[in-house]
This record gives sequence, structure tokens and C-alpha cells, in this order.
Amino acid sequence: MMEVPGSIECRVIGRVSRFVVKVDLSGSETLAYLQNTGRLQEYLKPDRIGVCAPLKNPGRLRYRLFAIRDDDFSALIDTLLQARGFEKAVERGLIPWLRGYRIERREVSLDRVRLDYLARRGSDRAFIELKSGVLRIGDYAAYPDCPSKRARDQLKATMKLARRGERVFLVFVAAIPGVRGFRLNREADRELCGLVAEAVEAGVIVKSIQICYNHGESSVILLDPDLPVKI
Repeated sequence: MMEVPGSIECRVIGRVSRFVVKVDLSGSETLAYLQNTGRLQEYLKPDRIGVCAPLKNPGRLRYRLFAIRDDDFSALIDTLLQARGFEKAVERGLIPWLRGYRIERREVSLDRVRLDYLARRGSDRAFIELKSGVLRIGDYAAYPDCPSKRARDQLKATMKLARRGERVFLVFVAAIPGVRGFRLNREADRELCGLVAEAVEAGVIVKSIQICYNHGESSVILLDPDLPVKI
């Protein structure tokens, strides 16, 4: 769907803080930016092989760690690239249940929270919230991997919209290879997962797509536009 220019392999040394990871890049230790607030314990283990790219506006940090090698493909751990991949898929009509829609606006403010997108198809509109599923539980990609009050507030906002008759999509981006579906991880945040079930009853449409990073072609690819969801 899109290329990631300037990508270079690295070796994970360890997580330094919420947004910073120490990596070995061409034999030299450096700090890399991480755009994902999840725990990512499976992927940020020492000696995992990752993929970095130069930051567009480097400061103290010059690189961002955006993917981790995982068999034939790489897990796409960067939530911004997950979102951009989703946008490209919508733009190109690759997601059948969103075909005909165009993204009109990002970061839609609503009830003191922000949802990711407002999309339109003719006179119809739809609100879309993305969630990153970069946790593997058996054959499934899963979400969440840690508690999130922000996500709970967003789910409550989606329910209000759906109950008012608005079309609302909750989309889980399964950004890891080798899975056959998506599921919720109740052990991490039972309340949040209960809210997902309530959202479905309220009329929120829950979907999942599977995207990964193809290190052979330095590109983000769509593996499944309608991955089975297990609520």
C-alpha cells in the first residue's frame, strides 16, 4: 500500500521509556522514537530484530523504531504507520465494507474525547475509531495489552453516537503476521472489553484488518481487509 523510505534493520536492546527504545543500529547504540504506548513485551525483548526509519524532523532522536521481524513479515508496531496504511487502503477501495467512503477529517473532537476519523460516502457519514492489536494470543491478534482509560472513554463516545443513529466503526488493526483472527484480551482490561460488547449491542460496527510490514519490499501491506473478529 505504501513504501517506508530509508528503512534500516536494527537490534533491540531495551525499552528506555514510554516513547524511547535503545537499539543497535549498524554496530552503534542509539535511542529511537517509539509511537506506541502499549507494553509490546513480546516485541521489545532484547535481541529482537527491528526496522528503523529516519525521523522527518530529527532532534535528540534521529530514528523511529516502527517494525519488528516476525517470520516472513514484520509486525508493524508504529501506530501512525498503522493509521496511514488504513487510510491508503480506504482511499484505494481495498476494504470492502468501507468501499465508496472517503476520509474527510482526522481527529474528530466529541464529548471531550477524540475519534480518529470522520468519513463520507455521498450524503452518508461514518465515524471511525482505530485500535492497535499488536499482541499475539495463540492464533489471534489481540487488544488491549494494558489498561486504558482513554480507550474506555472513546468507546463510551462511540456508543452515544450509535444510539443517536450515527454509523460508527470500531476497527482493530491486527498489525502482526500469521494470525487467523482478532480477539479481545480481557485479562488486560476487563471493563474495556465489556464496553466493546456493549458497543456492539448499541450498534457500533466492529471490524478488523490485518496489515504488516514487508521488509523485502520496504512497504506496508494489507494481508486481510476483513479479518474474523471474536468478541
